[in-house]
Amino acid sequence: MRAALAILLGLSILAPLGAWGESGAPEIRAQDADLEHNPYAHDARQALVAEARNSGDYAVAYYHAAWLAWLGPRQYADSDAGLAYLRDRATRERASRSDAVSLAPVIAAVEAKELLANSCCNGAIGQQAGGLSARITDLIARAEEAEAQSGGRNPVARIALAHLYLSLDDALTFAGASDRRRSRLRILRQAASRAAAVVAWLPESPGAHRTLAVVRARLAEIDNQSELWDIAIAEAERAHQLDLADASLVEFLWTLHLRAGHWTEAQRWQARLNAPSDG
Repeated sequence: MRAALAILLGLSILAPLGAWGESGAPEIRAQDADLEHNPYAHDARQALVAEARNSGDYAVAYYHAAWLAWLGPRQYADSDAGLAYLRDRATRERASRSDAVSLAPVIAAVEAKELLANSCCNGAIGQQAGGLSARITDLIARAEEAEAQSGGRNPVARIALAHLYLSLDDALTFAGASDRRRSRLRILRQAASRAAAVVAWLPESPGAHRTLAVVRARLAEIDNQSELWDIAIAEAERAHQLDLADASLVEFLWTLHLRAGHWTEAQRWQARLNAPSDG
């Protein structure tokens, strides 16, 4: 249940794949050109992170680590080449020295998550939430500017913006502002717009569908309309279809159906959640 709640609390025309290298992304080398034609080659991307890291090309490594963390299946997101690589401070500092404009939204999104995590761990989130909102808003402004400069067709930069808006929604929720509902709706609609664009560009990315499902679930939580829960459930189910090994999506779907009042479906997902693993 805790994983699902964490996801809830927070958790266009197809752009040519070959154009991403021309819109601010670190250049893909000739030996890795298969990623241009098959962006879902996760093993190749994972190997590229390790190769680029070992050669000191931290911009390339960080970019592809962000792809794995936010767009790939859970096994890649949770690997050393995914979220763990993004969270490493020394790695982030090295990557930030690059002039690759597409990395700015990625670094900003990771910094926003770190700000929230540190405040929560220090037990100071209640006192610091207002200041965090201002700092994350500033990070968003800079990330939006950088993403616009990169051409606006970079899926990693675009999904990073969705995560930035989710972090701002977290901070605003913790702050308990009097106009919180209206502000949250505006913020979450921005996040939905960014995540939906990436889903359109990468329809087989479980991470993109997972992020959009989180955003849709938060919107449904605010308005509590059945059709909004149905939209969130559809996105989560698509993410699950694309990443059957992600157990957190099973728990997420159980929670979503509970919140939507779909008792029979909730029981079905609960049974899957409680079923013994094959291992």
